[in-house]
Amino acid sequence: MNGDGKDAGDSGPPLGSPQPVSPGVPERSLAGSLLAFARLLKGYGFAVSPPAVMDALTAISVIGVEDPRDFKEVLKASFLTRREEVPIFDRLFDDFWLERKRGEEEESFCGDEETPQGSDPGKSGALDEIVIAEAGISQSQEQEAWLSRPYVIYSPAEILRHQDFKDIPFEEDPRMARLIREMLAPLIRRKGVRKRPVNSGSTPDFRRIFRRSVRHGGQIYELPMLKPKLRMKKLVFLCDVSGSMNPYLRFMLRFIKEIQQLPTKVETFTFATSLHRITPFLSRLSFDRALQEIALVARDWSGGTRIGACLHDFRSYGQGAFLGPSSVVLIFSDGWDRGEADLLEREMVAIQRRSYRLLWINPLLGGPAYEPTCRGMKTALPHVDSFLPGHNLAALERLAGTLRSLL
Repeated sequence: MNGDGKDAGDSGPPLGSPQPVSPGVPERSLAGSLLAFARLLKGYGFAVSPPAVMDALTAISVIGVEDPRDFKEVLKASFLTRREEVPIFDRLFDDFWLERKRGEEEESFCGDEETPQGSDPGKSGALDEIVIAEAGISQSQEQEAWLSRPYVIYSPAEILRHQDFKDIPFEEDPRMARLIREMLAPLIRRKGVRKRPVNSGSTPDFRRIFRRSVRHGGQIYELPMLKPKLRMKKLVFLCDVSGSMNPYLRFMLRFIKEIQQLPTKVETFTFATSLHRITPFLSRLSFDRALQEIALVARDWSGGTRIGACLHDFRSYGQGAFLGPSSVVLIFSDGWDRGEADLLEREMVAIQRRSYRLLWINPLLGGPAYEPTCRGMKTALPHVDSFLPGHNLAALERLAGTLRSLL
């Protein structure tokens, strides 16, 4: 929590990291594994509550873990609240619990291994066999499972999720666009509790119905309706277009382009040595055409960086119309700055004070040995609510989970 009472958003734990469990629950047990999986889902923005975990444990104790499909359906019924969450849940479930059996080609590569008795070699590799990697199984069962499936086969989509953006060729852009659309599906916010009066809707407004019926002696001639009122935070993206950010920009702009589908205001600016508003291009044009128009407007693309001066221009843009208690500001930059450090610090303090949350996405944070040693990053870091990586698709997926929890 920062000095002004803001809680730093949870960016979601990496899938490979061990998940802590509650005291008193053995980590290498079904209950411990289930708690760790629930924490993983919560880190990605799922609405997981302690009663949901208890319901899942109760249901699993009844159906058992012999059938992996039943096991997965129980967890879905316990933890999912919206249809849009299904693709992300499936991916996290596979990463946490499951192994993919190697395909027929992989088996032919290891030709010295014998086919298990009773199996049909013609069907080997045709379907992925799902095995629950439960931490509490016996040592002999665990050894048998690993010996029968010693290889993990990753799909091309899974490889792209963890590949650094700077290493992805342009030929993969269509596939990346599809994965980003799928990743952002859970961000479609469910409607709020409050209602607003409309002429046509799904819920009758009984209060107005009874009031208007008084005019006609209790007879009902009108049917006023109610419709859920959307309550979402506004998103404001500030993208660094200096030379060091070039390998990552097309994917971040693609991410922002897809976010335009949200039923809320999404504003986007680029900055290097000057500030440029590019919202109309991303909201109205196709992505390729938008990039062409942005390149014509942002003349400082691939130039130097004066972050403090650009943030000052942003804070003054439209007399501060893009800042407020309902605005989530996201700065996408590696922090390299040639401007004045004092100005940058003043602007960061002012923006954080006037916004709901201030997030900084740094693509260099994905490196294992990264430290925020450059002057701009060291100056800005104490004044951000969340410091997130942005170097690959998995990092953007974690960003989407953080946004889902904030909106």
